[in-house]
Amino acid sequence: MPPRRVQVRVPATSANLGPGFDCLGLALDLWGTLTITVAEAPSSQDGMGRLAAEAAGRLFASRGRSLPPLHVTYDGGVPVARGLGASAVARAGGLLAASALLGEAPDPHALLPLAAELEGHADNAAPALLGGFQIAVRRDDGSYLCMGFPPPPGLRAVLFVPRQELPTAEARRVLPDQVPRADAVYNVGRAALLAAALASGRLEHLREATRDRLHQPYRASLFPALMPLMEAAQEAGALGAYLSGAGPTVCALARGGEQRIAAAMREAARRLGVEGEAIVTEPTARGAHLVAVED
Repeated sequence: MPPRRVQVRVPATSANLGPGFDCLGLALDLWGTLTITVAEAPSSQDGMGRLAAEAAGRLFASRGRSLPPLHVTYDGGVPVARGLGASAVARAGGLLAASALLGEAPDPHALLPLAAELEGHADNAAPALLGGFQIAVRRDDGSYLCMGFPPPPGLRAVLFVPRQELPTAEARRVLPDQVPRADAVYNVGRAALLAAALASGRLEHLREATRDRLHQPYRASLFPALMPLMEAAQEAGALGAYLSGAGPTVCALARGGEQRIAAAMREAARRLGVEGEAIVTEPTARGAHLVAVED
């Protein structure tokens, strides 16, 4: 008998990491919890609940099954529309819960193609489901190839999360359809350097490896505090800094001095008149997982 109530936890994610536009992502030790219950009658859902229910419906449809009425609740510390993968949290959670409701054994790897399809790309979906640092590329046939590895020991993430929202669709509208070849080469080299630095633990290369020319200069027009916040973090000792996902959250990577970096980012934001909060966390090797399954 399949369960009637499932609870899942999904990590926040930080995508792009500077140069890895739409293909690199990192799971963070900030969690969202979704509780999905088979209900007697349909109930209205909005926000995270709606995204989770839609994802569950897609998985049921892929199995030739009709989705029963669901009630979805969300609780957690993943800010919405801030560049920390909230939509991937909802969709990955909805898919994993739906798999359990179908009576299947949880298999995040098998759910990745549908999660990436729902998200439009896999940079958030892969680390949300699988944890750790993930490299996700889309093959010519539309399928995804994903490789990952655990974060380097001792690596921390200092986040400055502005109060203002920046929807992903708006952040994508400012991006050009074409970029100079020199900028493409610049990013290819740094994305490769970033993966090598994290895989080998050569974190001294992160400042250069997190530089970008494909999206951050354009998105800075929507969030002018971006470059000053990144500079403040690096002057305070961050190994590297970048716009998390579509923003406006700025992520600074560090191995020591995290509170000093957080204070520097808060002070820079204060001078610029930007309201927000600093969060010190760390990458996590764990992805989405079930925490409760009830009949």
